[in-house]
Amino acid sequence: MTYVSEISHDFNEIMKYGEQIRFKYYNQSFGAGSYYDDDVVLTQSGNDYWCSGLVQPIDNKFGSYEALLLQQGKITMDDKKIYVDNIVQTSGLGPIKIGITGSPTTRQYEIINDGNIISWNINGSPIYKKIYCRFLTNGSFVGE
Repeated sequence: MTYVSEISHDFNEIMKYGEQIRFKYYNQSFGAGSYYDDDVVLTQSGNDYWCSGLVQPIDNKFGSYEALLLQQGKITMDDKKIYVDNIVQTSGLGPIKIGITGSPTTRQYEIINDGNIISWNINGSPIYKKIYCRFLTNGSFVGE
């Protein structure tokens, strides 16, 4: 067993104790015949994807990466970070809604833009992703 496969195996063991998280993917289109650029329509793309994830609060310890993101205004203390397996699709798509806590999910989050999805690799092999997300106060996106 190689070092990378051991780390990957250990991460998968930890994920067994995480929360069930739902990823809901959307296609984005603009209103037909509309003269306004904010006329957006979102339709669900495919089925929901369920996986285990570790939900953590934002750490504002001086010198940390998250403290830097806080200072830059890219995240807030009310945001969350979620660790998921690297096979979860998080790029090249329209908006992604993340549901946490139960089925049906009671708390809906959106992935924060500005490249706040970090994929952690060891020797070029992907292990896990860290996603920063923000609570959707009304539970849905505009145009959904």
